[in-house]
Amino acid sequence: MSTAFLLITIYLSLAPSHAPCSASAWIFPKIFRHPKFDYEMVVIGAGASGMFAAGTASAFGFKTLLIEKEIGDNNGVGGDCTNAACVPSKAVRSVAKTKVAAELATVVTHLKSTNQWLHLARAHSTAAVEAVRKRENSAPDTEKNPNLDIVFVQDCNFVSNHEIKLKGNQGETAMTSRVVSAKKIIIATGSSPLLPEVLKNAADRANIPYDTYRSLLRPSSPSTPPEEDDSLWNILNRVRSESYEGPRIPPKIVLIGGGATACELGQALGRIGGEDMEIIIVAPKMLPTEDYSLQEAAVTILARDNCRLRLGARVLDILKVEEDEGQSRGLLLLDDGETVPVDRIIFCLGRTPEQSLASLNLENAGIAWMPDEGVMVNTYLRSKTVGHVYAAGDCASAIYPRDRRAIHAGWTGFHAVRNALIPWFLRSPAVHPCVPRVVYTDPEMASAGQSHQECVERYGDGGFDHLRVNEEGMDRADMDRVERSIDGNFVELRAEKISGRIIGATACGPAASETINEVCLAIVNKMTVRDIARTLHSYPSHGYTLYRISMALATQSLSGLLSGCGPVGRCLSVMIRLLQRLLVFIRIPWVKSKLVDVI
Repeated sequence: MSTAFLLITIYLSLAPSHAPCSASAWIFPKIFRHPKFDYEMVVIGAGASGMFAAGTASAFGFKTLLIEKEIGDNNGVGGDCTNAACVPSKAVRSVAKTKVAAELATVVTHLKSTNQWLHLARAHSTAAVEAVRKRENSAPDTEKNPNLDIVFVQDCNFVSNHEIKLKGNQGETAMTSRVVSAKKIIIATGSSPLLPEVLKNAADRANIPYDTYRSLLRPSSPSTPPEEDDSLWNILNRVRSESYEGPRIPPKIVLIGGGATACELGQALGRIGGEDMEIIIVAPKMLPTEDYSLQEAAVTILARDNCRLRLGARVLDILKVEEDEGQSRGLLLLDDGETVPVDRIIFCLGRTPEQSLASLNLENAGIAWMPDEGVMVNTYLRSKTVGHVYAAGDCASAIYPRDRRAIHAGWTGFHAVRNALIPWFLRSPAVHPCVPRVVYTDPEMASAGQSHQECVERYGDGGFDHLRVNEEGMDRADMDRVERSIDGNFVELRAEKISGRIIGATACGPAASETINEVCLAIVNKMTVRDIARTLHSYPSHGYTLYRISMALATQSLSGLLSGCGPVGRCLSVMIRLLQRLLVFIRIPWVKSKLVDVI
């Protein structure tokens, strides 16, 4: 009887629930509630993972506290993705695309100067952030959810492994500092832009202004007068003002780093700036963690949109040099001995959880963490040193750096709560096996699963099936040739040789992110190229290219051809694949040479 009751309770607790009066929100806390603590769950950080975690815990009926820092005139709900990364960067990209479309169509608009386009990009990104932030601020509605408390603080840190000290802000809504206790704690503080201390100090010495994606894309404070705005968006105003005594030549904006951020910002600024700004990217290579095909695509895209690439080098130092008429300019010293002039720097060197974790005083709670990796957790996202503490999102060591994406942060936030609340025998790994990786340039670049090089390392050269199809020559490309460039766009699909199971893909094109979503669906559900080939795709959609590739891979063998020949053909196809596996297993060279090629 007790076992049956426990199973029913677990089922109810895991069932979807949005109302605090639901069965899961009533039964589950009654059993596991710990009245000696202020909260059953405290979540630190209101980014993608923290919001999912707090919402899930409170929906289950647990008394939950969500802690987030104040940021200037606003709160930080939504994290970097909403306030300084995904949302504003895509809004800036939208304006950049609009400018290119207007110029391509020779449309005369009221926006004639580069400076006007820059300020439109700034205004549009601010409006987009405010729209998303408004929805996210209303999502954790404490009036509708009495189990959830939200507090905005100046800072917080651990006092013990169950206690957290909240330091009040200094505004009109100032609160006194207090200590809260919790049975379970989830750390979801995310990550911050990586800014090497050596280069930061060098830029300060040379008096060269610099940005990261956070300072560049975060909406400006309404309290800052335009004449005091030293942001990149306002730089051309000063250059063209009559009182400006500096050089009238186009300012040189240098992006240091070659990851997704450099690609997205570089293209957007290159398009908007045009001839009025010189955009230079300095990096060892573009998209270093992705396939060579995407690295090559990134170089093509950026060079086409007014970006000058200086690849194969790293920045060692930043110097200040005097020019004619008493003017000065910055100079980047590269490790190959060459130099690059610079007026403003944008650091695009990745992200690190160190800054957000260092202020928490994790040592007071005995929580192990590493500056580059984050909180040391297992695959269940549980701390390796303190059992009731979990970490989710970018600050969790179990998350592979390449997979630290906003959507994955939300996934890990939900599953961290699940593992923290349910009995141990129902816990499962909380890291998703297939995270889509998209660079939102125009066209988009995307990948999922194992890269081509990873497939070579695992299966050997020629040990897996793969096919790349360029967009040039496809029907849709001929239709769209007037409105966009099709050079360099492609889709590559990779699959296991015998089973045909899809193991990875890479794409570059106007709908690469949508194409890669379908690939992720196939990988997670262990689908084969035959499954994609049996599924009709609309013509002439961008996804039709993936269908054509799957069809070609599926029909290149006898087993693939038979799989489309009704029930009997499918049975024969299965038998042939089983025979192929047997031949591989017994390793008889002369048998394989006679039969494998035939079947």
